[in-house]
Amino acid sequence: MQQSNRLPYERLPTNTAAHLAHRKLKAKRTLNDMVEDIHLSLVEDAKYIGFLDAVYDEQAVEGSLAADNLEAAHMIREKAVKIGSDIRKERKATIAKSLNIVLRRYEWSRKERRNIVDGEIVRTENENGND
Repeated sequence: MQQSNRLPYERLPTNTAAHLAHRKLKAKRTLNDMVEDIHLSLVEDAKYIGFLDAVYDEQAVEGSLAADNLEAAHMIREKAVKIGSDIRKERKATIAKSLNIVLRRYEWSRKERRNIVDGEIVRTENENGND
């Protein structure tokens, strides 16, 4: 039988908790990251998307984009309660602001979608890109 001259090595852990415990960078996820996770879990819910789809008040489910933002934030917070996320402790206004940031990550904010022409975002001279 042939013996190996190789030194023993540390085997990789076989569970997620052990991997995370060994992680070098312990960066804490931001509120925006947590809202994004829940947003992505809700995008197939027609009611949720209905609150985010309008780009003008006249199109909004509740007659106001601001009101629809709060309804979407409410759905995010309800989901956070179900899954035990820290977002469950946040105010709806805070969640709505974070959701706007998440939507901008995808270039899907209401303003960006309102200003799309032939698949391109068109900005006017007096716009600075903020919602």
